[in-house]
Amino acid sequence: MAQAAFAADKPLNQIAIHYKYNDGDFPAVTQAIEAFTSTHKKYDRSDSVFIAKHLAVVYSANPDTREKGKYYMYQLLELVPSAELVDMYVSDEIEKIFDRVRSEVEERHREKAAPAVVAESGNGGHYWKNPWVWAGGAVVAGVAGFVIYEAMSETPGDRPEYVVP
Repeated sequence: MAQAAFAADKPLNQIAIHYKYNDGDFPAVTQAIEAFTSTHKKYDRSDSVFIAKHLAVVYSANPDTREKGKYYMYQLLELVPSAELVDMYVSDEIEKIFDRVRSEVEERHREKAAPAVVAESGNGGHYWKNPWVWAGGAVVAGVAGFVIYEAMSETPGDRPEYVVP
């Protein structure tokens, strides 16, 4: 039991795991990460990003575990939407998979944002609560007012001159 408590206190050794990754020892990478996650129920953001990035690449490299790799790519992009795999020296194939996953994540975020606007604009009463409607209306009113003002204003050259005797 003391052994388990000691293991739970040890931090993730990112340097050693990344060294194993660079050596191509993928089974050692997954084993070290899985051992850490099984003994740690909570870990910091840095460890979360590290784990997601390494498991995404390692699992995606194997066609048999590619879907699991995509899962970790999703997790990585949820943690860091601007994440890149440059420091992982991945193949073109894994880079293409990552780009597709990024596109799917971005599309999912756009879809999550879009229904709120559609739902508000679907009901006439809520439509006018949308600030973009008011901003667009103000712009249209301003432009229309300017056009009318310019059309109705007379410059001194446009007015006939009257000479009073």
